[in-house]
Amino acid sequence: MTALALAFDLGTGGCKASLWDEHATMLAETVCEYATTHPAPGRNEQRPEDWWRAIVASTREIIERIPDAATAVAGIALSGQSLGAVQLDDALELVRPTTPIWSDARGRTARVFAALPEPEWYRRTGNGFGAALYPVFKAAAFAAEEPEAWARTRHLVGSKDWINLRLTGRLVTDHSMASGSGAYSLERGGYDDEILAAAGIARELLPEPVESADVVGALTRDAADALGLPAGIPVFAGAVDNAAMALGSRGTAEGRLYAALGSSSWMTVTSARPVLDEHSRPYVFRHAIPGLHVSALSTFSSGTTIGWLRDLLAPGEPIGTFVERAAASAPGAGGAVMLPTLAGGTPLEGGSGVRGGLAGLELGTTSADLVRACLEGIAFALDRSLRLMRQLSGSDDELLISGGGSRSPHWNRIYADILQTPLVRTSVDQQAATLGAAAIAFVGMGAWTDFGRVDDAHTVIERVLPADDGEAAYAAARARFDAASAALAALPPHAPSHHLESS
Repeated sequence: MTALALAFDLGTGGCKASLWDEHATMLAETVCEYATTHPAPGRNEQRPEDWWRAIVASTREIIERIPDAATAVAGIALSGQSLGAVQLDDALELVRPTTPIWSDARGRTARVFAALPEPEWYRRTGNGFGAALYPVFKAAAFAAEEPEAWARTRHLVGSKDWINLRLTGRLVTDHSMASGSGAYSLERGGYDDEILAAAGIARELLPEPVESADVVGALTRDAADALGLPAGIPVFAGAVDNAAMALGSRGTAEGRLYAALGSSSWMTVTSARPVLDEHSRPYVFRHAIPGLHVSALSTFSSGTTIGWLRDLLAPGEPIGTFVERAAASAPGAGGAVMLPTLAGGTPLEGGSGVRGGLAGLELGTTSADLVRACLEGIAFALDRSLRLMRQLSGSDDELLISGGGSRSPHWNRIYADILQTPLVRTSVDQQAATLGAAAIAFVGMGAWTDFGRVDDAHTVIERVLPADDGEAAYAAARARFDAASAALAALPPHAPSHHLESS
C-alpha cells in the first residue's frame, strides 16, 4: 500500500475524517458529531474534549475499514473551524471545559477601536466578519467576565491547534489560522504589535505561526495508542477551514473561484493580493499555500433559509424533494420575492440588523412559488457577491460549486441563469476541506512536490451553462429583488439576538 494521509475537518457540527492515497483518491471517510451549547444569546460553545473524542472515534472507524491502513498512514493534517479561542494554562491544560466557537459574538471591541479606528483594523487584518467574533475581542470578554480564569490563561489557541497539541505535545499555529485572530497583519505576515498593545494582550499569548505544511511534531505514544496508530507519524500544522476548503476546491492559483453552497454560502477567490473593500467587507485569510490569500463574500443563511421554509410548509419532507417543488413554478416565482437574510445580513446586504422578508404575494401564490422565490432569492444574493468579487479581484474564472446546494439540477439551472456564469461540479463535493488537509500532509511529507496535485482528485461531473434567454427571463425578478432589498434595509434595524453578527 502506498503512503496514506489521514485528514480531518474539525467542523461546527462534527469531525469528518478521511483517508487519501498519493493519487488524490479518497479511500474512506466518516463523520463523528458533537454538540454545541448556547448558554446565553449570542453565545455558542463546544467542549474541546468532545473534539478529541471525535478524532479518536473517527480514526478508529476509518482504519478498521481499510486493511493495513494503520501502518500505511505517513502523515496527519487537520482543517479546523476558525475564530476559536481555547484557553490554556501554564501546563497547557484547559482553563475552562467549554470554549466559544466561531459564531460566538461575546467579543468586546471598545478598547481596540478607541486606539485604532475600526476601518483601519479591517484594512490591516482583512477580518470582515463582525469584529466581536474574533479571538482578540473574545479575550477582552474573558478578562471582563471571568477574571480568575483569565488570570490563569497563558495561551489562546485555535481548534485544530489544540488537537495538534494533543497529538504531538507541541503548541504551534499556522498563518491561515493566525490570520483569523483579529490581530494579524496581512501585509507583514505576522501579528500586529499595535493591535495587540491596544487589546492589552501579550504577544506570547498567541502561538507563533508556521507554514501549513511544516511539521508540528510526531504522534506521541499516548496519542497513538488512543487512535490505534503507530507512534512517530508526522503531524503537520494544517489550515483554517476556509483555507483548506479553498485548497481542496482547486483554489491553487491566481483567480481560481469556487462557491460553497451549504447552510451558509460564500463566493471565494484565491489571489496573491488580499481582496479588501471597506464597503462590502470581504473576509480574508492567509491561504495554506505560501504567498496566496483566500477572500470571500457570503450570505449567512442560504440552506438554513430553505430548511426554515421546509419546516413551515412541509415538515419532515426531505430537503431534496422540497427543493424540486420549485419546478412547478416559472422563472420569477409568479411575482413572489424572498430575501434570505433570516440570520442577519452581511455589510453588502445591509448589516447585522437586517432580517429576511417575503414580498409580492397574492391570493394565487402557490407553495411552489414560495420555494422558487426562496431559491431565486439565495441566487440573487450570491450573484451580488460573485459580481463584486469578480470586480474586486479581476477574476473571470469558471465557478466550481460544491456543497448540498449544488446537488439539485433544478437549483443549478436557477444559479447558472441568475449568476450568468458556467458552473462546474466535480467528484469532490463535501470532501473539499479534508482533501485540502490531505494535500498539506502530502506536500509536507514530500510525496507531492506542489499543491497543484489536488486537481487530480477532481473529475468533472457536469458543466451547467447559462441558458441563452436566462438573463432576460430573470430581469423583472432581479428588479423586484433589488427593490425589496433596498426597502428592507431601510427598515429600523432589528436588535441582534443569538444570530451571527456582522460589522
